[in-house]
Amino acid sequence: MSRRRPVRRKAQAGFTLLEVLVSLLILGVISLAFIRIFSTTLDATNRITDRNELLHEAQIAEQVITSRVKLAWEVFPPGTHIYINDGATTRNHLAGSSTWVVGTDPMLALILPPKEPGKTNLCDASHPDYCFRFFAYYAFRRSDYLSAVSPTSAEAIFPDPQNDATWVIMEFRRTLTNITDPANITPPNGDSIYSGVKGRLLVEYVQPEQESPAYKIFTVQPDKSVDLALRMVKHTSRRDYHSPKVGEPPLTIRSVPRNLGVGN
Repeated sequence: MSRRRPVRRKAQAGFTLLEVLVSLLILGVISLAFIRIFSTTLDATNRITDRNELLHEAQIAEQVITSRVKLAWEVFPPGTHIYINDGATTRNHLAGSSTWVVGTDPMLALILPPKEPGKTNLCDASHPDYCFRFFAYYAFRRSDYLSAVSPTSAEAIFPDPQNDATWVIMEFRRTLTNITDPANITPPNGDSIYSGVKGRLLVEYVQPEQESPAYKIFTVQPDKSVDLALRMVKHTSRRDYHSPKVGEPPLTIRSVPRNLGVGN
């Protein structure tokens, strides 16, 4: 009777524990590198987006202001005292005063001609298009604006304590329905026609003029052209966003009034 030879089984292929641990280590290193690359890319994208948003807001504000300057019948020169009213949205919070001084304070004051010139003698509340118009642009702290408006009003903005010291630029406008003779146009001095009228928020997150690098928002030239410069800044818990970047000149544009003394 013949004996059967024992059958030898081949060893089953597999990974040792050491090989598994090394593989997991390599996978972890690759995953960590990917996460870091993704995080860096996302962070850079957010920085660019936030900076571009600030730049876009600055460009819109400059377009609004320069469009008014181009239409101006009068640009009040440096040294002019402007007292609009004693409202919370029109006061010179930076100086703790009701009065602004062109050239000293961040203030630009203009008179625009009537929308329908040649009929100023018919100007009244029923015919506002025949009247001259007063416009002013001025800046104060964001915290001052938050204090000036009701948090439930349509003009409210969200609190942002890290940016309380940044500035907002306001726009004030008023149709001068009490003036039929342009010779009677004078800088606002608490006149009743301005009382009770509020300023409107034009743009926020403006870098204060005195912060480095220092600059000047409104500069009225001897020929009454206006140089407008803006720097934007937004502080966050992670970093500060500047537009233009620190070291670059402010976003600057010169606007020349085309209607000085015209339209009366």
